Amino acid sequence: MNRVSPRKRGDSTQRAFRRAMLMSMIGSVTAFSVADINPVFFVVTILGITAAWLFSVRPANPAPRLAINTILLLVVVIAGLEMFRVGVGVSAFAVFVALLLVVKLLDLRTPRDDGQILVLTVSILIAAVLTSNNFITGLLMLIVSVLIMRAVVLYQLHAVLGMSARGDDALNPRAKIDIRSMLFATAFACALIGGLVFIILPRNVGSQAFGQWGSVGRSVSGFSDEVELGRPGLISSSSKPVLDLTITDRNGLNIGGEGQPPVYLRGAVLEDYDSGRWDRSSIMRVPFTERIRLYAANSSLKPRGIANHSDWDQQFNITLRGSGNGPTYLFSPWQTVEFRIGDRPMRMGMDFARGLFLKDGMGGSVEYAVRSINPEFRDIVFDEDPQRSLITPTDIEPEITALARDVVADGGIDPDPQTRPIEDDAAAVRLIETHLRTQYSYTLDAQPVPPGEDATKWFLFERRTGHCEYYASALALMARSVGVPARVITGYIVSDFNPVTDQYVVRESNAHAWIEAEIAPGQWQTYDGTPPGDFHSIHVPQPSLMRTISKMYESIEFIWVRSVVGYDANAREQIVGSGPSGMGLTRLGDRLLNRIAAGRAKLVTRAAMVAGLVFAGSLFVGIVVLKYQSIFAAVLRWWAMLVRRFRDRFLGSSKARTDPIGTQLETVISRCLDRLGVPKPDWLPLKAHLRHHQPALAASGEVGESLSQAADLLYAHRFGSGTAEPDRRRVAELVTALRRSEKQAPPAQTDAPKPPRGGRS
Repeated sequence: MNRVSPRKRGDSTQRAFRRAMLMSMIGSVTAFSVADINPVFFVVTILGITAAWLFSVRPANPAPRLAINTILLLVVVIAGLEMFRVGVGVSAFAVFVALLLVVKLLDLRTPRDDGQILVLTVSILIAAVLTSNNFITGLLMLIVSVLIMRAVVLYQLHAVLGMSARGDDALNPRAKIDIRSMLFATAFACALIGGLVFIILPRNVGSQAFGQWGSVGRSVSGFSDEVELGRPGLISSSSKPVLDLTITDRNGLNIGGEGQPPVYLRGAVLEDYDSGRWDRSSIMRVPFTERIRLYAANSSLKPRGIANHSDWDQQFNITLRGSGNGPTYLFSPWQTVEFRIGDRPMRMGMDFARGLFLKDGMGGSVEYAVRSINPEFRDIVFDEDPQRSLITPTDIEPEITALARDVVADGGIDPDPQTRPIEDDAAAVRLIETHLRTQYSYTLDAQPVPPGEDATKWFLFERRTGHCEYYASALALMARSVGVPARVITGYIVSDFNPVTDQYVVRESNAHAWIEAEIAPGQWQTYDGTPPGDFHSIHVPQPSLMRTISKMYESIEFIWVRSVVGYDANAREQIVGSGPSGMGLTRLGDRLLNRIAAGRAKLVTRAAMVAGLVFAGSLFVGIVVLKYQSIFAAVLRWWAMLVRRFRDRFLGSSKARTDPIGTQLETVISRCLDRLGVPKPDWLPLKAHLRHHQPALAASGEVGESLSQAADLLYAHRFGSGTAEPDRRRVAELVTALRRSEKQAPPAQTDAPKPPRGGRS
């Protein structure tokens, strides 16, 4: 019987490859869309792939060459405009490749075209890796890599069979098993080689050569080192983590927790104001690169002019998850008395007087620690004849000055700095802060300022609602209006504690602006005019099931950033080197060799004894198996039959559910042949097996005749062209006769030669 039922025929290699190719394309596009946070790219590209697939690929109807060339020219124009708009970067490259991918789907004519599709798919996946380094991108990259690997394997089969004389062929179950085995072996080899390469090669090698293409991750945050009121989009509502923070006391105990007062992490100090725009002062606009030095790992930097650097209150251990190439702000609390660099050397500049720290060089995760004095725990000390510092010259609207003086006067404080004691400056600023917190409302809806209006004045007297930058600007100008030096600070406010990692998680949405006022000579105090209730309700996530799941994911993301993204030469040294920890693989290897050299004779004796025992045991087992091989073969056949019966009777199978009659006949024939001592190999057709053992089966009388009739009935049912069901009564009679003969018929003795593999019925 050479016919193969259409129901049994497997998928062709072309269809299997095309499905794998489609899954790979969708996976790569999804990975880049997630990495680039670009849902528009996902929707447009998926729609283009779907349309090309339905109207060109699936019906095997390539578009005309003229249409393809026209569309290709249009793609080049669109890609050029995109690169002109956003520059030559990963995003523009991904858009260009996605357009080429859709065009190429309209022109699939040969296996070579399919191979080009795979190359474009891999290019989009590489763009995703270059765009983001977060855990989700890494997980998607792993999944899509498996899909692409499967598509490549099927492509090789499709390309070879497509060029052969037979054309495309079907994938039978055995071929599918072989493909899976090859995929598992290849994946294991790639994982092993990739793991070794990852350990040996630091994460930051080659970054300089790639430039913007090889950055280890974009630094996207709501933080800005300038404030321009009236420009929407400055305050981010994204929940993406930016940094992780652990706070310890002098004894090293973690003092962070839920419900603790918020912590202000300073970034930029802004002192110059002009019509709604705050910028760094002229002294701070001097490029930090002129003051940057390279500091060794684990260095401790301390400001001058402080006699006792051990006098500190809290230590902040900070992990900046991602920093861009070039100057990057390192956030710290006020007032820092010691800055400790992490396990990697760092190029940085600092200004302890203003509490500014700036890192330069390659991007990636950054770890550092700062020790600070908490002004809330310290008393304000005044000299015998204290003098206020000069206020930065500022053009303040008269209405703002009048409002500030009225607020301070209503609180019982003299608004005139010429007659007011400097000891009352702190109370004056606190009155203004309370006024802003109680008389205005908080919102993230930034509205444009009317032309010609001062942004802070418009906020105070017309809008009366705004985000934190409006409050910081108003508080700083009103404090200066009553003679108190003040400056705007931009950074992050820390309040979201993760009990899983015992760390604070700082997000893009935690970007904040506040002020520092000099309430005594050289002593700056933090003030925040933003209504704390409104700010907390908008920016701090509320407890919920999703919030719990989110915290668990953030813990995984933190481990990913530290272990994978942050892997560098120092981490490699700890694994393979002979670092001070003594845990390097090299050092462990040296210790092992030293132990072997020290106890060589003893070790050789033990190795010889173990080798002798293993050899003797293996020899004994081999002799026993050869001596009683017939018994072992019978036991194995009995065990296989027992497993098959248990599977068929209790577990069932999809084959039994879809074809109960055929399965019943197959099972009873197989049992009868096993009982007669002539089991059928899996690779040999049933009738060919019966022909080879015809003499022995004929000697068994009714059993052989029943087997022959059952085989005829099974072949007619499985491979017949008719649609009529077989006679169920006849099936039942044959099944009963064969089951009865299992216990009555003696084992058949046959000297028939074994049939050659590949025999056909």
